[in-house]
Amino acid sequence: MKTRLFQFLLVLLFCVSLGAVPVLFALLPKEDFSPLEKRVLSQAPALSWNNVKDGGFAEQAEEYAADHLPGRTFLVGLNAGYDLLSGRQLTKDVYLGSGGRLFEAPVENDPAVLERNMDAINAFAQAAGRRVDLLLVPSAGYILGEALPPLAGPYPDGDIISAVGGMACSQIRSLDVTELFAGFSDPASLYYRTDHHWTSRGAYLAAGALLESCGRSAVPESAYEKTAVPGFRGSTYSRAALWGLPGEDLELWDSGGSFLVSNADGGEPQESLFYTGRLSEADMYPVFLDGNHSLVKIENRAEDARGRLLIVRDSFASCLGCFLADRYREVVLVDLRYYKSPVSQLLDEGFDDVLIVYSVGNFMTDSNIVRLS
Repeated sequence: MKTRLFQFLLVLLFCVSLGAVPVLFALLPKEDFSPLEKRVLSQAPALSWNNVKDGGFAEQAEEYAADHLPGRTFLVGLNAGYDLLSGRQLTKDVYLGSGGRLFEAPVENDPAVLERNMDAINAFAQAAGRRVDLLLVPSAGYILGEALPPLAGPYPDGDIISAVGGMACSQIRSLDVTELFAGFSDPASLYYRTDHHWTSRGAYLAAGALLESCGRSAVPESAYEKTAVPGFRGSTYSRAALWGLPGEDLELWDSGGSFLVSNADGGEPQESLFYTGRLSEADMYPVFLDGNHSLVKIENRAEDARGRLLIVRDSFASCLGCFLADRYREVVLVDLRYYKSPVSQLLDEGFDDVLIVYSVGNFMTDSNIVRLS
């Protein structure tokens, strides 16, 4: 009798749960944005004959239902925890290493992608008829290999950077900060725990090497006023869905210089390198130069500022550009994902130095680099 009662209660619980999901789905308010995942959620699909006929409505409805499933955030975190405990996390694109540090999985070393991107960069430099500096930023997984989980890797960053140097034409100067980072007294401080970007310290170290190669000197570290902003949780945190991991400090290094920052996508120019309003948003990293824009211009108002620098870049240059701006009269940053005009037209405006900077991961996955030439 007790066995049958128990079975009945299980069936009843299952039926109630099954019925509660559509009721809660209908009644609960729908969010437009997931702060933890840092992404816009799917909107309700438009019902039309063409949308139903081509199958788009069914696909969009499925995405909408998945994004607004009651308790979805909890379930996503529960699934991530199960993957971690069952040893399946190494099949994902983000690994959990020692000390609660999150790593992007190693990028694929694809010779065809290397050749395609280097052909575009070489053609750009040859057409410009001038020296172009190229910096590929090694990943945290490559530099901090001792903190990786067992069986992770290997990371091909060193092979990719070496191959790029060998494929570069005579106008390209390939800059490698791998040894500089690996030999630093505290390499773990050069990358965030919960984000794939380098920290302000990592960007400062790279900026010093770049400036020295261009015959300039970096502002001494002691001259910067450092502000630690707590509670930062970056992109790898959002992708890993391990919600129990603690946040960390995001540091702003302010040299005290006078700057004017503007971008081609609209908005009023700002007299600061740091868009502090972004610190109250789910994604805090755009505090540096307001994140990704097609073109960003930094004007240094110091009387002794000299020279112009053009940077073709990914998001790693948002923080890097803040340090380089201290030593140039003007820095212009171009993101090929959004900038649609020929970069060669910018070169006609006259620049003392030209820099191409990408993380190794973005260099091997960004299909827009071919537009450079």
